[in-house]
Amino acid sequence: MPDSSCFRPLLRILPLLLLAGCATPEPWQPPTPTLPDQWRHAPSLDPANPAHPIAAGPWWQSLGSPTLDALEQAALAHHPDRMAVLARLAQAEARLRVAESPLLPELELQSSQQRARRNSATPSAKATLVQTTQASLAASYELDYRGRNRALTDKAAAELDAAHLEHDSLLWSLTADLASGYVKLLTLKARRAQAEHARATATRTLELIRHQVAAGHGSPLDAARQENTVATIEAQSAALALQHDQTEAALALLADQPLAAMQHLEGHLETLRLPVIAPGLPATLLTRRPDIRRAEADLQAAHADLQAARAALFPTIQLTAERGYASNALGTLLSPASLFWNLSAGMVATLFDHGKTAGAIELAQGKRQAAVAAYQRAILSALKDVEENLAASHWLAEQEQAQRRAESAAQEALRLAEARHQAGASDFLAVLEAQRTLLQAQDERPQIRQARLNAAIGLFKALGGRMEERLPETLPTRP
Repeated sequence: MPDSSCFRPLLRILPLLLLAGCATPEPWQPPTPTLPDQWRHAPSLDPANPAHPIAAGPWWQSLGSPTLDALEQAALAHHPDRMAVLARLAQAEARLRVAESPLLPELELQSSQQRARRNSATPSAKATLVQTTQASLAASYELDYRGRNRALTDKAAAELDAAHLEHDSLLWSLTADLASGYVKLLTLKARRAQAEHARATATRTLELIRHQVAAGHGSPLDAARQENTVATIEAQSAALALQHDQTEAALALLADQPLAAMQHLEGHLETLRLPVIAPGLPATLLTRRPDIRRAEADLQAAHADLQAARAALFPTIQLTAERGYASNALGTLLSPASLFWNLSAGMVATLFDHGKTAGAIELAQGKRQAAVAAYQRAILSALKDVEENLAASHWLAEQEQAQRRAESAAQEALRLAEARHQAGASDFLAVLEAQRTLLQAQDERPQIRQARLNAAIGLFKALGGRMEERLPETLPTRP
């Protein structure tokens, strides 16, 4: 039974322990940003046309395309970027386990056996062989003075949260980019079909004019002008074909699919649904957007890092306890006479380190200030994204309606120009001008439709979407 003298080291450090309890680290307080009360272009909810909020499932299903759904699921399952993020997520989980280890005592099993030859004091005596065997169990624990170890653990936990949110951010961007790429591909498909129809119509007109010229009733100038129209349409078709092939290649990369799989994708631009999305209140962005939540996690990690740097100014206190057996003979190792124990307490304080600790504190302060600025910028960027896409959804709807009227007027103008030309009231130049106006109107309509769909996709993304599609069974879990 140890006497009271073994506890004297603990009694000597008791005042320091009491001081440590009075000086607690600065607690983490999440920032409270200033947000607007409402959106400028929030859609009015019409009972006849109800809004479709972000559903519990994948948001892209609101567009109503099974082909897009299949592409998204394939990309989420095997995309290399996602595999890389999952690897970094596993690293963050391991760092948290390492950071948590100093919060609990360390236990070590130690054993040793030594042999030493000792010469006798007299030259005539023989040297003796001394053998010592020892086995012990040692426990050590560093008192978390000023909460340094706890701060480092909090930092690792915040970094793990940031790694989870990096994964969400990747899916958030990947799914939106894939949906936009699919819409672009369908838009180019529609524009190519219209260009091919226009080329066929213009070619028939050119053949008719050539027959009239051959019969002596037509003008070679009209034929040359119509040839220019056909060639212009063919050049446009070639440019659209190039964009189409490039978009297929980019979409194959996003979907992690072979290029051949992109050449037979089903779907039509006009069949995609345009959901009316209720954006909710601006404050919901703080919990919906993974980039904002990640910026907050980075800020929390920087705060914990600063607390750990400040705690380095104070002494470290180490408690060690050891109990075991030591004997000169292996046979008597476990006898009561061979039992030993020791209890020690040590304190280490840095007196002068050439500004190393102070520099570490300034570095941590700078990182936290940068994290605060990044958090504020993430919020401002999120507000801008929502407002831009709400404005785009509002004004593009009006632009599409006006474009439809313009296309109807262009069709009527072409009909009247052809009738006047056949009646001899005007030359063929008026017909050509009406043709070009109609071709331009027909080509702009799918582009406006694409812009409206991209605005809906952008609004889904700006509002944070939903991340149920992140396949949680494959993710490391936080302990």
